Amino acid sequence: MPGVAMQLGLDGRALDLLLPMHLWIDPDGTILGAGPTMRKLLPAGASRISGAMTLLRQGVSHADPAAICRACREDERLFLRIAGRPRLTLRGHAVPAGGGFLLNLGFGIGLVDAVGELDLNDGDFAPPELAMELLFLHEANRAVMSELSRFNRHLDAAREAAERQAFTDPLTGLRNRRGLELAIAALLRSADPRDSRRARKGFAVAHLDLDHFKPVNDRHGHAAGDAVLRHVAQVLREAIRSHDTAARVGGDEFVLLLDNVDSPEALAPMARRIIRRIERPIDLGAAICRVSASIGIVWSPLDRSVPVDFMLADADAALYRSKHAGRGRVTVVNGAAAPGPG
Repeated sequence: MPGVAMQLGLDGRALDLLLPMHLWIDPDGTILGAGPTMRKLLPAGASRISGAMTLLRQGVSHADPAAICRACREDERLFLRIAGRPRLTLRGHAVPAGGGFLLNLGFGIGLVDAVGELDLNDGDFAPPELAMELLFLHEANRAVMSELSRFNRHLDAAREAAERQAFTDPLTGLRNRRGLELAIAALLRSADPRDSRRARKGFAVAHLDLDHFKPVNDRHGHAAGDAVLRHVAQVLREAIRSHDTAARVGGDEFVLLLDNVDSPEALAPMARRIIRRIERPIDLGAAICRVSASIGIVWSPLDRSVPVDFMLADADAALYRSKHAGRGRVTVVNGAAAPGPG
């Protein structure tokens, strides 16, 4: 672009370096020259500004080059939309130069969108431009957001791990009492009264206590007792379904929360199977241990009004009846009716 550059005492390379987004047009709108970044924006083969951009004024787009030239003469701020890129608007001013007009344009607040859409980088802007500062700020902000996102992921993982630890029995890996209470509360909240199929389902709370466990600790030590408790925990995990909950709530006391139980009739056979598995000899290497279990179960339809403590108390009372009946037994309580131990 010798015309403008020569008037300013510059060569074309210097003008491109200082104003990479400049555009030089004659009074008829013919494009006489453009900076390197501007050349990336112009449609291929564009020779006139009317084919490359439209002037935005008071909500109306003007493709007439005379309107653009008039805005240049009147020293109006220019708002130009690039053909084929409706999301990008250029902003700037124009001054008379070389028998035509020299426009120096920029993206303004649309800079980030333009950089992404046109794959621009810092080499496409003059170093003193505000665009450079915005680009650096954008990159810094993206780096900060990435770091915050990574930190939040780690924080969420740590929080989840802490919650699991807070609600988990460290010896058996089952839920602890607090974890059980949360599971019961979640179950009671889950029933939708508008879902008649779901409303017909019920749930059960089973309280299990080991029989003959104290002699294991007395004869073989607490390490053997811990091994027995871990064995019982594995039996319970294998006996329940994926949506049920098993918890250790005391030394040798366990509770099962069984969801989606249609009726109490199947509960006693399931409990007897658990007892038979617990009664199998446990090979601890140095010793063979034998324990049994007594179980009390309370079944209830899904009723949000049932307090958690009441359910646990009813299951505990049913367990007491099993113990009183001779141990190694199961007692199922269904509402007001209380069948005997089996």
